[in-house]
Amino acid sequence: MSQHYWVRISEGDRCLGAGFLVTRAFVLTALHCLRVRSPDNARLDLELPDGRRVSGLLCDEIKDADLALIAVEDAHSHALPLAAPTDWPRPDVRWQSTYRPPGDHTQLSGHVEHDTIDYNSVEGGVFKAIQLRVEQDLGTFAGYSGSPVNTIPGLHRHPEEHGEQARRPVVGILMEEERNREDPSRGTNVLFAASVLHAMERFPQLSMSHLRQQVSVPQPRRPEELAPTQTSRALSAQNLASTDAFLRQLQAWETDGVITPAEAKKERRRAIRQLRRRLLSRSWGLLGRKRDDHV
Repeated sequence: MSQHYWVRISEGDRCLGAGFLVTRAFVLTALHCLRVRSPDNARLDLELPDGRRVSGLLCDEIKDADLALIAVEDAHSHALPLAAPTDWPRPDVRWQSTYRPPGDHTQLSGHVEHDTIDYNSVEGGVFKAIQLRVEQDLGTFAGYSGSPVNTIPGLHRHPEEHGEQARRPVVGILMEEERNREDPSRGTNVLFAASVLHAMERFPQLSMSHLRQQVSVPQPRRPEELAPTQTSRALSAQNLASTDAFLRQLQAWETDGVITPAEAKKERRRAIRQLRRRLLSRSWGLLGRKRDDHV
């Protein structure tokens, strides 16, 4: 499975920064990456690791946390790759970022020093941050903002001592570097990333209630709206088809990392209970009418 989850964000020939597909329809990034873009509603070019380009539009921003959400235009027609799995950070775990700015050949890596802390951004506002130690000494890390931070669960700062291999979830979005106190024009080897799961909680487009509104189990039509011979079969087929579509969408959201396995399990149970109630109430209603007919 590819571990390349980044998206390069550009406008024309100008690279603005990086982001990553938090779902197949949305790209999450740092808002300051987009500060030099054209006026609102300007289309952004989103380059995938395989070289494909798709268009996107800024759909939401949270200025007090320096976060932005870009909607992929016609997302379902592009056969986009699965979104990255997401997770909470763990102190002392190894991290890496496979994104590289144009013209730069250095990939960043290191270890997590501190998990979520409240960090006062130089852009203004506060975000839930992960403090990272980076191994590469570049002097400045301009151009890496917005790129995803991947960790290897269970793999600590001395990988030769640990044989565990696992999927590499995204835990953060690179945001800022700590400046050198003696020379503020230079950076240090300490970086700060916004926690991905906290960032996702800030955008209503990524909430479970919003997703459920997009693909919900519709209410069946009333029996009197159907011909008597069609009523039972039509209602049962309609309920089964709509529930099946909803369950398939839940599976896609879980695979894409939009919702957690626990949330998916809860929603599956809810949908099945709702289907069972409808089918049973319909069966008892028909049985009651048959009995009335024979009175």
